Amino acid sequence: MTTDAEHFSPLGRGWRWLNRFGLLVPLGIGAVLVAIIAITFVSPRYQSPSVVNVGAAEDYAVLEPVYFEEQGFWLVHLPDGEFVALYNRDPASGCGLPYGFGFEHLGVTGWFRDACSGSTYDLTGACFGGPCNVGLNRLNVLMVDGEIIVDPADGPHGAFRSDNGDPVNPPQ
Repeated sequence: MTTDAEHFSPLGRGWRWLNRFGLLVPLGIGAVLVAIIAITFVSPRYQSPSVVNVGAAEDYAVLEPVYFEEQGFWLVHLPDGEFVALYNRDPASGCGLPYGFGFEHLGVTGWFRDACSGSTYDLTGACFGGPCNVGLNRLNVLMVDGEIIVDPADGPHGAFRSDNGDPVNPPQ
């Protein structure tokens, strides 16, 4: 027979499991946290995309874009000797940007054209048609000992649309 004190005790018959397992719950949580911390120190650290050496400047013809599929950018050699690397995604729609060698817009051929929305960009990435409001995002391009180095991290964003400029396209 139980006494009144045992009957009303929180550690009475129905609560004994809490007494047994009460200590195991915090110990289990602690073990999981220790495992997560250990995995964090053992796993390789995140590395931002590395720079890409795309070769010598003289290997690229002026105004003929070259696509680097693995890295997802277009490299264009401009007439003034500058190189631009354009990200292969439309800033608004996120769709891919094929280069249309034969696509005609504003009376000239050779444009980047968004496959989803129809936004149209010249070889510098400037917007000249469709619903786009800004130009293509660029990647940083460096010249080191005659070699072109493209850094995919944090390039400049595309300029706002201006319909007053002259497009840069291949010779017609």
